[in-house]
Amino acid sequence: MVEYRYNITSLAAAVGMDKGLLGAKLRNRTEFNQRQITKIAKVLDIDLREVPAYFFVSNVDKQSTKTITNKIEA
Repeated sequence: MVEYRYNITSLAAAVGMDKGLLGAKLRNRTEFNQRQITKIAKVLDIDLREVPAYFFVSNVDKQSTKTITNKIEA
């Protein structure tokens, strides 16, 4: 997200999602659905074959998630 100069607010607007909802999804409080994943992948130029690496990683350490979330909100 940061590489494409998006933050939560701008990415949410680009994919037609409420920024609070996107924030909750990025913090794993609720899950993305297929349509949301597809829209985000398109906006961020993520090849659909690479989607699992971005959305379905089962073990992400808490520090990495916190660091990424802080950068996104900046």
